Amino acid sequence: MYALQNSSSNYADLPVLLHNREAWKQLEQERERLTNGCRGAGISFLAGLTLANPILLLGSLPLLGITGTQLQKTSQIYLNMGRLLDAFERQEIIITPRLEVPDNGSLDLFVRFPNPPKAVFTIGLRSNGESTIFFNEQKEGLCLRRKRGGFKTWQVDLFRRFALQEFWLRKNRQDLFGQSSRDKNRPAVKLLVLTGKTKLGKHSEHLYAMIGDQKVLSVRNRVSLFIMEEEQLIPFIKAWLAKADNPNNG
Repeated sequence: MYALQNSSSNYADLPVLLHNREAWKQLEQERERLTNGCRGAGISFLAGLTLANPILLLGSLPLLGITGTQLQKTSQIYLNMGRLLDAFERQEIIITPRLEVPDNGSLDLFVRFPNPPKAVFTIGLRSNGESTIFFNEQKEGLCLRRKRGGFKTWQVDLFRRFALQEFWLRKNRQDLFGQSSRDKNRPAVKLLVLTGKTKLGKHSEHLYAMIGDQKVLSVRNRVSLFIMEEEQLIPFIKAWLAKADNPNNG
C-alpha cells in the first residue's frame, strides 16, 4: 500500500462537493468562459500583438498554452460527464468531477451507482495529441508512439496515481463511497479513458478481458486498470453493470 504524506486531519474543512447536473452546469459555464478567453486572446489580442509587438506575443504564448490545456481538460470532463448522465441518470448515478488529491493531481470523474447492482468507477481522461498508446510488458508501464518518432514513455506513472488517488479518497472522502461499511469497502473499477486523437494500440490477446460483450485492455500493474477509448466508456459500464447484476451470465 502506498503511503501518503498528508493525513486526513489536515483536510477537515474540505469543500462540499457538487454532483450531477449542478456540477455539469458549472463545467459548462467554465468551458464557455475558457473558450471565449481562447478566442479573444488567440484571435483578436494576439493578431494585434503580432503586428505591433512580436516580443509581447512571445510572452503571451505560455498563458495561451495554459488556457488551452485547461479548456481541453474541462471539455473532456464536461462531454463525458454529460454522456454518462444521459445514459445512466435513470439509474440514479452519482458523478463527482474533478476531485483534487494532494500531491497526486485530480481524479477526473468519480462515479457511483448507489442502487443494485452497486458499483464505483474512478475514471481518468487522458489525451496526448495524435498518438497511439501501448502497455509495455517488459517495462511495466505505458508508452506512446507518434506518427513521427519512436516510442516514448508516458511521463506520469498512471498506475501509481490511480492507486494513490483511491487510497486518499478512502481515507479522506469516505462519504463518496456510500454509507454502509460494505459500500465504503467496495473496490473501485479503475478506468483510463483515451480521448480525442489519442488512440489505443493493439496488444497481445492475453492482456484483454471480456466484460459481457466488451473486449477491453485489462492491465495489472500494482493495481488493475482497464484502458479504452472514450467511445467504449458507456458500453463498458453497461456491460459491467449487467455482469454484476447477473454474475452467472457471461
